[in-house]
Amino acid sequence: MTKRRQDRALHAPAEHAPSLRDATFVALALAGAAVAVSQYDRPACGLRRVPISTALTWRRPPPEPVVLAPFHANSELRIRTARAALLRDHGDARVHLTSSNSFSEGAVEASLAEYLAATPSGGRANESYYLFGPPTDARLAKLVASYEFPKCGGAWCAPSNLAASFGVAGRDSGVSYHTHGSGFGEVLHGRKRWLLYSPSAAPPPGHDPDVSTAAWVRDVLPTLPPHKRPRHDCVLGPGEVLYFPPSWWHATLNEDAHTVFVSSFASDQARDEGPAFLGA
Repeated sequence: MTKRRQDRALHAPAEHAPSLRDATFVALALAGAAVAVSQYDRPACGLRRVPISTALTWRRPPPEPVVLAPFHANSELRIRTARAALLRDHGDARVHLTSSNSFSEGAVEASLAEYLAATPSGGRANESYYLFGPPTDARLAKLVASYEFPKCGGAWCAPSNLAASFGVAGRDSGVSYHTHGSGFGEVLHGRKRWLLYSPSAAPPPGHDPDVSTAAWVRDVLPTLPPHKRPRHDCVLGPGEVLYFPPSWWHATLNEDAHTVFVSSFASDQARDEGPAFLGA
């Protein structure tokens, strides 16, 4: 493993109440996303789908990815993160952007309005910048602090042991293959494609940390034999939460012009100490 790989981690209410126009826009977006996701080839995905309440029985993180649905605890946040609402209430917020390669390195700053107006570069992932992480702007951080985490039965996913990362991105953006600890991924607007490989010392076939997910899907995925393709290749939309286990290789690809998402990362200490941490 190179020094670079070792050093990089492979990896509140707004000022205005939501308007009827905001709520109508979100309802239409949800309906459109639901239709689009329902048309995706779900049998090929292979992920088990269970009610959100199933997570209440999880004392330890499951070893396999699972889709939890339906999940509508963040309907208010969904309204407040519609594109028009974000521009109105937080367009002047300064946001911290990192590269969309495997290492999330490099950083630039811009206003949220400037970022949303930018056209995705379509270039290499280390040259494409992406809004994903804890907000640095106080008002935007207050908005994200209203996010309600999925509930489970163990201390590893108690709200105090989860850290929320907030993302907004356009079509064909995403993060190249990487790994990290366990957690949950929820899409508030749009659709997000997840490509997942089981834990392995070797990265996925054809992986270049600086090649974008869109380029990998276009140029590499069609050339792979079935046994070398992602174990799971799934598109998720609003109302669905993906639980991802630790150490699984995954890349993401956003499929809509306004895709908003929150990932909740679990505490490694709480996860690894298990029953001892839980006081069992």
